[in-house]
Amino acid sequence: MAAALMLRENDRFFRRERVFLDRYNPLDRPDDFLLRAYRFPRHKIIELCNELRPDLEKATLRSHSIPVELQVLSALRFYASGSFQNVIGDVFGLSQPSISRCINDVTDALVRRINQYIKFPDEAERRTNKSDFYKIAHFPNVVGVIDGTHIPIKAPNDNEYQYVNRKTFHSINVQCVCDANFKIINAVFRWPGSTHDFLYLE
Repeated sequence: MAAALMLRENDRFFRRERVFLDRYNPLDRPDDFLLRAYRFPRHKIIELCNELRPDLEKATLRSHSIPVELQVLSALRFYASGSFQNVIGDVFGLSQPSISRCINDVTDALVRRINQYIKFPDEAERRTNKSDFYKIAHFPNVVGVIDGTHIPIKAPNDNEYQYVNRKTFHSINVQCVCDANFKIINAVFRWPGSTHDFLYLE
């Protein structure tokens, strides 16, 4: 019995505590830095954190869950820079697996809200768009502007060659439509990187 108690005490003594690096508050940085690093101004980052908070706050047996703000900023930094996850982790004092979970969790939370924010305009909104575009360039009857962009991805296992774009990296060719205020009102994510723009414009 005494030996068992001694082993238990030794186990408690040698059990590793979870180690956390000191973290600064990234939202304390100047506005121009936030726009460069995350592509969002401070007030929009805070709005996004509040919107996603119900999805990202987790009950944990540990006393130190990752704050919602760090989860969102980690994902935004990844979206904005495409940097390696361990590099982003170094910035925030988080491990690469933690950064990976943050990116996945934030992405899932955003996808659940996609229809709430990305939708083609109704008749009244189309009239407003036409008016707004006319004010910009005196070009009539424009409801949106369309273009494509390549979103980098990891090389897929199936049909890998179809995802290599003209700049020789793997991507999804995304078609976006924006209104006069740069708001995305339509997006199509189904084309592999090798697809020429004229195919999805048909």
